[in-house]
Amino acid sequence: MALKGLYNFKGLEISEAYLQVSGLNCHFYSNSNENLKTAAVYNSDGSLKTEAVYETIFTKNNEINANIKVFKDKATRDANPNSCITEFNFIFTGSLAATAKNHVKQAYEALKADDKYKDYTDV
Repeated sequence: MALKGLYNFKGLEISEAYLQVSGLNCHFYSNSNENLKTAAVYNSDGSLKTEAVYETIFTKNNEINANIKVFKDKATRDANPNSCITEFNFIFTGSLAATAKNHVKQAYEALKADDKYKDYTDV
């Protein structure tokens, strides 16, 4: 599994560049937000009758850091998987649903969602 397309490396265009996910790091975390549950109530003289009530809402999130190796072409990668031209990382939010694709497939889809890689083809 990989992506193939035109890659610009330091001003040189590589027409058959082969981009392969070489690693993934998944980080899970929770965010909290204070939401107003009941507004404060004031007396007619402006003094506080009842304080506002807030509730803390927690949301679970994930962040996936994908490492991508760039090869001149598939033949070069097949001949020597350590001969990448360059590599880069990008971050995306993955799906954790039971029906979701695995994170490697999600990484390729997230990469293709980026305008720079939208014309790349699956190989």
